[in-house]
Amino acid sequence: MEEAPEIAHTIKTHVIHLLSELESSDSQITPTVRAIYEGGLEEQFNDCLTERISFLDKDIQGRCSYHYQGFIDCVNELFKMQMMVKDLQTDISNVDDLIHSSSAELISSHEQLISCRVELKNMALTIQAIKLCIPVLDMYERLMEELHNKNYYSAIKLLGQLEHTYLPPIASYSFAGIMKQQIPKIRQTIKEISRCDLKDFLKTIREKSLDIGLNAMWQSHHIMNTDIPVERILGRKPKDIEDGPLDFLNFSPIYRCLHIYSIIGEKKDFFKEYHEDRRKQADLTFKFISKENDSLLDNRDYFCKIVGFFVIENTLLHTTQGLVTKTSIDELWDLALSCLGNLDQLLLSKGDKPQQLLDLKLLLVLFCQTLGGFEFNVTKLYKLLINLYQKYCDSLQNMWKTKFKEAFSKDNYSPLIVDTELELKQLMGCSYDMMDHAALTFPAHLPFSVMVPKVFVLMEEYIESSLQFATHLDLSQTEVDDLVRKSTNELLTKTLNECLIDLIKEKKLVLSQIVQISINTSYLQKYSHCMESFVSSKTGCTVASTQAKDLYGLKMFDNVTEESKRQIHVKLTQKIDEFFELSRYNWTTSQSRDVPSDYMTDMLTYLTNKFRTFTQLEASVACTACQEAGKHISNRLLAIFLDPNITQMTRAALDVLDQDVIAYEGFAIDEPVKGIKKIDMLIPIQPLRNVINMIKQSDYDKYIAEYNNKYHSNQHITPVQLAKILERFIDKESKKFSLKSFTLNKNEKEINQLLDTVIKKLKTLEVDENDSTTPKMIARKLSQIKSYS
Repeated sequence: MEEAPEIAHTIKTHVIHLLSELESSDSQITPTVRAIYEGGLEEQFNDCLTERISFLDKDIQGRCSYHYQGFIDCVNELFKMQMMVKDLQTDISNVDDLIHSSSAELISSHEQLISCRVELKNMALTIQAIKLCIPVLDMYERLMEELHNKNYYSAIKLLGQLEHTYLPPIASYSFAGIMKQQIPKIRQTIKEISRCDLKDFLKTIREKSLDIGLNAMWQSHHIMNTDIPVERILGRKPKDIEDGPLDFLNFSPIYRCLHIYSIIGEKKDFFKEYHEDRRKQADLTFKFISKENDSLLDNRDYFCKIVGFFVIENTLLHTTQGLVTKTSIDELWDLALSCLGNLDQLLLSKGDKPQQLLDLKLLLVLFCQTLGGFEFNVTKLYKLLINLYQKYCDSLQNMWKTKFKEAFSKDNYSPLIVDTELELKQLMGCSYDMMDHAALTFPAHLPFSVMVPKVFVLMEEYIESSLQFATHLDLSQTEVDDLVRKSTNELLTKTLNECLIDLIKEKKLVLSQIVQISINTSYLQKYSHCMESFVSSKTGCTVASTQAKDLYGLKMFDNVTEESKRQIHVKLTQKIDEFFELSRYNWTTSQSRDVPSDYMTDMLTYLTNKFRTFTQLEASVACTACQEAGKHISNRLLAIFLDPNITQMTRAALDVLDQDVIAYEGFAIDEPVKGIKKIDMLIPIQPLRNVINMIKQSDYDKYIAEYNNKYHSNQHITPVQLAKILERFIDKESKKFSLKSFTLNKNEKEINQLLDTVIKKLKTLEVDENDSTTPKMIARKLSQIKSYS
């Protein structure tokens, strides 16, 4: 119960606090009202509010009572003021009327002034607008004028100023909008016209590339001061060698296009378009179109155009920024090199003459020197020149093959006679120094024919022609020397070797001519080292002081010498066979004689005379020819004696054959060729000599006794052959032995018995020879096995 008054007091205090908040708050009272209602204090709040109102009414009433007299005084003062105000109002009204009546004219003038000022303002605005528009119109007029005069670079600059500087301030005007709409169209028109100018410029530079390239090559020759006959190689000479590409071609279109595209912000598109068009032109320029009868002029124009192409690119590289770069030029140069590589194969497949190839080489050298001066890598082109050099040498060799054959056909193949030393020196050329001058007396009789000096002269001419191509190839002295020596070796091993061998093999040549050719070959080989000295004198490179290679092709004379040996043997054999065709042996004759057959005498006389002409031949060649002739004669005589068609033979016929053998032996003993050994000439005839002696001396026991010895002297005659030979001396009808001189002291019966015994024994030996089980055959097979192992 005691707590109830405290709670009521607390509530009243809280409500009074809320009421004070409502009185003093300048912000929203919603939170305070919410607190009253949510707290259920409406009744208490109303009570407190009533008390507060009552308090405030009393306070107001007290305050009003305190100031009431002052209020009455104020009201009185106000009434007095009212009267004064009415008077003042009347005065003001009178003054106002007076002012209105007196200022009516001023108001009228003021209105006129306002109207004039509005007009002046409008005029100022108009003038200002005109001032803004006139430059725009002037600019537009200049733009149209520049377009009409085709000054597109100036036009595109004016267009940019018009668009970004002059039009924005007057954008509100309709004509400015029309101009703004026309600007893209004008820009596109200028772009299209610039593109056409670019196409025209590209067409012009393609047409002018030939003249620009020609002038650049002349300039390069003038600067390097080479010994190339440039007027013959390049043809026409420019009016002024000092003129550059800018003197031949107006580059302003490309510069103008570049600036125009730069201004319109399409510089990259311009670069791309330019490079695409130039790439197409490069494909056309670098492609070499071969014709049936290409001349130097065709090749010259081709290379001049390429030079002109790269001179123009190089000029743009140094006069523009970014349009042509070192990378883009290198790409085009790689394309050119690839096309020139194909040109290599094309040129190598054509059979041009040496002079044409030489002119082409000089043209390529000028080409390399010119582009090398512009810092292009021309190493691959010099490799092309090396390949072309091989083609040139092949063509030279074909020409020299004809010259060699012509020289051989004009030679009379007789020893050369020279009247004076000067004539000899002029005739022999570089080989003159290789001759033994002390042993010569004039008029001099030389062992070789005119073919020898002619070959040396042709060789000198070939080396000089080869050297003409080897110069200016950017090679060292040693490399030039190697090229010339390699070419000379090919000429020796292929061309000259082939020509000499073909010459030796000609069927129309007689033995004396072949002998002279062999003599010529030996002197060619003897003096051939002068070629090495000649090459060194021309290239300035000696074998002793450098790594220069020897002329190994000089060894080909050994092949020619061997072929000449063979041909001499063939001709001698043919001639010997012709003599043997004249032989007529009567094997049944009864008349003996002590002289050789006519054919044998004639043949040996012919051979003796021929071998006398062999004195200038190499000893080995002459001796070999003589030995081969002796072998052939011996084989022919033995073949005649062993002819199986001979069925009967008399002592007189054997004597005739014996006389022919004696004649040959006399020929061999007389040493038909100087330096030949007699034994070498007698060995081939020895088998026939042994058989004839054995028959004439009836010495069969020695043959039978030596038969088992594989080195016996009659191993060329088999037992069967000997038996058949002996059977020839038996009369087939009477069975009488016709050789009366076997044993004169014996009777016919004993002779027949002896021959029958010998023949049977010989046949028995042949049977043993064919029987593989005999001790002799076993021993022979064992010896063969040993030799094989």
